[in-house]
Amino acid sequence: MSPRVALVTGCGKADGIGQAIARNLAAKEISVVVADRQAAGIPNHAQAARDQHSDWQGVDALAQQIQDAGGRALAVLGDISEPEDADRLIAEAADFGGRLDILVNNAAAPQGLDRQDIEEIPLELWDQQMQVNLRGTYLMSRAAVRVMRRQRYGRIVNISSMAGVDAAPHSTAYSASKAGVLGLTRSLAMDVGPWGVTVNAVCPGLIGTSRAFLRQNPADLDVDSYLASRGRKIPVGRVGTPEDVAAAVSYLSSEQAGYVTAQTLIVDGGGLTPFPLAQPDEPA
Repeated sequence: MSPRVALVTGCGKADGIGQAIARNLAAKEISVVVADRQAAGIPNHAQAARDQHSDWQGVDALAQQIQDAGGRALAVLGDISEPEDADRLIAEAADFGGRLDILVNNAAAPQGLDRQDIEEIPLELWDQQMQVNLRGTYLMSRAAVRVMRRQRYGRIVNISSMAGVDAAPHSTAYSASKAGVLGLTRSLAMDVGPWGVTVNAVCPGLIGTSRAFLRQNPADLDVDSYLASRGRKIPVGRVGTPEDVAAAVSYLSSEQAGYVTAQTLIVDGGGLTPFPLAQPDEPA
């Protein structure tokens, strides 16, 4: 088989899960197409308040870094919630490598005033979560399936969230959209399995990106102390990293995962617990 080709959406943010997934796949000699709606992604409320990574050039810089490391990469822009853009992104990826083996639906709507009580969420922000997180995943998958069925091979990995599995306060729009991604994953896997296409989902728990900060005014937050405090409530003793999620995606995208489909892989370090956790003794 020719060198494999992957398309990863939502790669624009310097600290995001998308860039980590793209780097992981590229390190395995997979040609990677990195996509976002705009070059550096749409900032979340926390990122805008902290003015993080203001000098980061987004998917263009990511593609260049992958190339500088000896990989093969292409940066593309498009709105996954628009059918024409979704079709074009898939076509550009297939043209880039002559095939499309892996689609990672990582892009998600930015968080902000949608993380409030249901009575306070503007309807347009509910619609935005559904448009990007669920409709976008559907449109990208639909376009990719056309290519993958012809090849009789493909891997689709959808990034959902533990908010789509467990109860999460002030997350009605986000949780509903991510739960929808899980239903889409299971059903699509049934439709495309006979063509050699697998479809799985990854549900990250608390990951140390801008999405870890739900406060509306995070500019004065001590990020390291905040994440360390939350990490102490997780059995593995820390918050997750984008690379943790990328490792799970890498497995589900691999040849070795050909008998795994319609599954949800939870990557949450054992989950947040309200109970005290035993701690090991300090090394001698």
